[in-house]
Amino acid sequence: MRNLAPFNKSVVCPVLIGRAPAVESLDRVLDSVRNGKGQAVTLTGEAGIGKSRLVAEMKRRVAQLDFVVLQGNCFEPDRVLPYAPLLDLLRAFYAARSTEEIARESGAPASELVKLLPELATLLPNLGPTTPLEPEQEKRRLFQALAQFLMRLAARQPLFVVVEDLHWSDDTSLEFLLYLARRITSQPIFLLLTYRSDEAHPGLGHFLAGLDRERLATELALAPLTLAEVDEMLHAIFDLTRSVRAEFLDALYALTEGNPFFVEEVLKSLIAAGEIFYARGIWDRKPMGDLHIPRSVHDAVRRRVAQLTDPARHLLTLAAVAGRRFDFALLQILIRSDESDLLRWIKETIAAQLVIEESAEQFAFRHALTRQAIYGELLARERKTLHRTVLEAMERLYVESLDPLRVGANTHLTDLAYHAYEAEVWEKALTYSERAGARAQSLYARREAVEHFTHALDAARRLSKLTPASLYRARGQAYELLGNFAGARADYEQALNTARDAQDSAAEWQSLIDLGFLWAGHDYERTGEFFRRAIDLAQALADPKLRAHSLNRLGNWLVNIGQPEQGLQAHRQALGIFEAEQDKPGTAETLDLMGMANALYGDMAEAHQHSERAIALFRELDDKRGPVSDIAVLNADVGFAEPVFWTPRTLGDCESEAAEALNLARQLGWPAGQAQTEWTTAVALSAFGEFGKGLAHAREALRIALEIEHRQWLAAAYSTLGQMCTVMLQPHAALHNLEAGLPLARELGSAYWIGNITTYLAQAHLLKDEPQHAAAALQAVIPRDHAPRNLPERRMMWAWGEVTLAEGKPETALLIAEQLIESAPGTVRTQSIPALLRLKGEALVALGHFDEAERAFKEAQRSAQDRGARPLLWQIHVALAGLYLHLKREDDAEYELAAARELIQTLAATIDDAPLREGFTRAALARLPKETLLSPRRAAKRQFGGLTAREREVAALIAQGKSNRQIADELVLSERTVENHIGNILSKLGFDSRARIAAWVVEIGLGKHGS
Repeated sequence: MRNLAPFNKSVVCPVLIGRAPAVESLDRVLDSVRNGKGQAVTLTGEAGIGKSRLVAEMKRRVAQLDFVVLQGNCFEPDRVLPYAPLLDLLRAFYAARSTEEIARESGAPASELVKLLPELATLLPNLGPTTPLEPEQEKRRLFQALAQFLMRLAARQPLFVVVEDLHWSDDTSLEFLLYLARRITSQPIFLLLTYRSDEAHPGLGHFLAGLDRERLATELALAPLTLAEVDEMLHAIFDLTRSVRAEFLDALYALTEGNPFFVEEVLKSLIAAGEIFYARGIWDRKPMGDLHIPRSVHDAVRRRVAQLTDPARHLLTLAAVAGRRFDFALLQILIRSDESDLLRWIKETIAAQLVIEESAEQFAFRHALTRQAIYGELLARERKTLHRTVLEAMERLYVESLDPLRVGANTHLTDLAYHAYEAEVWEKALTYSERAGARAQSLYARREAVEHFTHALDAARRLSKLTPASLYRARGQAYELLGNFAGARADYEQALNTARDAQDSAAEWQSLIDLGFLWAGHDYERTGEFFRRAIDLAQALADPKLRAHSLNRLGNWLVNIGQPEQGLQAHRQALGIFEAEQDKPGTAETLDLMGMANALYGDMAEAHQHSERAIALFRELDDKRGPVSDIAVLNADVGFAEPVFWTPRTLGDCESEAAEALNLARQLGWPAGQAQTEWTTAVALSAFGEFGKGLAHAREALRIALEIEHRQWLAAAYSTLGQMCTVMLQPHAALHNLEAGLPLARELGSAYWIGNITTYLAQAHLLKDEPQHAAAALQAVIPRDHAPRNLPERRMMWAWGEVTLAEGKPETALLIAEQLIESAPGTVRTQSIPALLRLKGEALVALGHFDEAERAFKEAQRSAQDRGARPLLWQIHVALAGLYLHLKREDDAEYELAAARELIQTLAATIDDAPLREGFTRAALARLPKETLLSPRRAAKRQFGGLTAREREVAALIAQGKSNRQIADELVLSERTVENHIGNILSKLGFDSRARIAAWVVEIGLGKHGS
């Protein structure tokens, strides 16, 4: 961004956002007009919705197509000025042309147009007006002249005629536009008319009805922008590269309701007030406060309020204090007037475009900014008094719903809490705000919960009451789920101090647990400190459930610092306590943590079993948060299982369960849970070879983690992106992400993330043919001869095997591979570990043990196919091909290379980014061993799906309907040999029946005995 002073920064969005469907519709009309079929379009929407911005975009597009653009605008005083927009259009047209051009282009209609535009006589001195007629005939003749003038222009070049703001147009102009719309259907004229949907007067209504009745125009109604589109606006206006804070975006959207003009005006007010400023090369903002009402909005509202009678203005003031929406019954109590008078005054506010009717019982301000502008006019003392009046009225009106035990008791809590706080009725503010905060928390409305709990804490302070620790904790939980670490930390520490002062040991224990859990996303050393203090306090209290919860938290911490066996021991103790106490929530929590602990240990079968049990219990308990982490564990298991056994999961399983977890995290308003699900989904999809989808999830994880400043998930997101870039053979991009993640993992003190990131740092350096750098990265964390204790260490030792092989030490690489296979955790050994078998096979090739190497590669191939691990499978095909070429088994090598190429193309097709897709394809194909020139025999084999000449003969006879016995007799083979040939054909072609072989033979034109 250029270094501009704040007041010089334009807040007009430089690109058109959220209007793609409207532009597509207008482009279709444009194509029709270019083919000589004129059309009219009405463009409608509320003030500021972006009609003029869309008109400007269309003017830019038609200019490129050599259209003549004519534009007239209506203005507020023009309702009593005949032909006002047409005069505007003609004057603009003539002002841009010479006298010669005016004479040539006006032609015969000029004699009529001079009556409408007297200054035309000055430009054309020889021009004389026609003889006057009766008024109606005169109008008709002028209409004809205007239409002829436009058609005369259209005969030379297509016309784009725009008339903006028809809600201010005079009736005569509307009558002419209807006349024109009827006559352009066979002319290259595009007539675009805009108006505000909320300000249509009877004359405009009659005009629009005429267009509809005769089907003369297409109507496009512009809707407000979505939250995501307003976010896009902010990025475009301020050239942002990082995410807009959700707190600011939500407040801006609530105030502007997606109206683009209002967004720009509010931003202008914030810049003018210095709340958004330019510093250190970026635009930044001060901490969140009340958003300013733009002067333009204030002025518009003042003008409309000035039209009202005194009673209607009073009603509007009370309504503004009541809120954006207000009930008729509440107004009756506040105004103390009969229904007929009240309805009359409400109708006044509706006619002034300030209020809308939502139902028979409820009304609302047309726009949130309208209500804010009126409310902002009140003095602070006035507001306080009126809020008390509204509060008392609401309590009388909703007295039955104030009983906490009554069904529907919470319906009006938010409003009551707001008015009590603004009225400074502190006792009621404390009661209502605390209840409203708890309700918002239960509905996963975290920001609303923070606001209500803040009001409750302020009310308690003003009452000089001892605030319970539970109130600080409640707000801290809301802050934590919003990703606000500093806010959550401050509240949890205050809750801890309050609990100690009150000698409330249970609350003190809870605060220690909360603080430990909070620090887990930022500093594991602090985490361990709090959890150890919690377990000491639980033991002193002799409370088994508190001890079990403490053991779980301590166990999870031990797992994350690289001691999963000790962590599992703590979890097993906790599980025994919860099961003995028949505590289902505690049992579910423990199974969840045991699933994670086993995964970090490397026993995926146990991890899967515990996570599945936890999910079932969470669902039984209707706990929406629990399944999120368990599903994340299951998906992470898929992506991190290279050096261990795994539990079979399909791509469909991962995607469907990830969708469920993401939906739950969003419902909960839990960005940390969403970030966790995003990165674990990414690593799972990457393992299956769905690179494009995986990258999208990984980038979203990084975006969320950056927004909430969650150090653990930042490290995870960078690790995931680095891992994916390595698998896609892009070492420079991999190193960029991994080197960003490693310092975060070290600051966090996470052995888990240090190990995972280091694994792929080594792999990325190997891709760059830098084994010395790969060895250095590993040596800094784990020695080459280390006995691994957990999954990250196993992954690093697998990387050591790859590095050792690259260094020309196959004996050591083979030893590492065999030790990792032999020591893999878990009791189920009915499967193989393809990544380790590939490493073993390559070491055996280097040692000259070719038969053993082939067996290792074949077993790796079968296991990779079972896992659906396509990124690994194509590399195993390549390794086998290299072995077969060395052994001069060209047919087998060709088959493996064909399979590798097919997989490479399949994987590349999943990548949306063209440069990345091309980079992967180029790098992958470069890893294929160089082939010698194909012999005619091998060329024929490649042409026919890798089938040998004998296999082609068998396939041709199958197509003739011959049995195995008949084929054996004709080719002088044994029937068993024919069966083997058929099995090879089915395998190579990927078919499952003789019928498909026969159809294939016919399709490719294979001869009677092959080709």
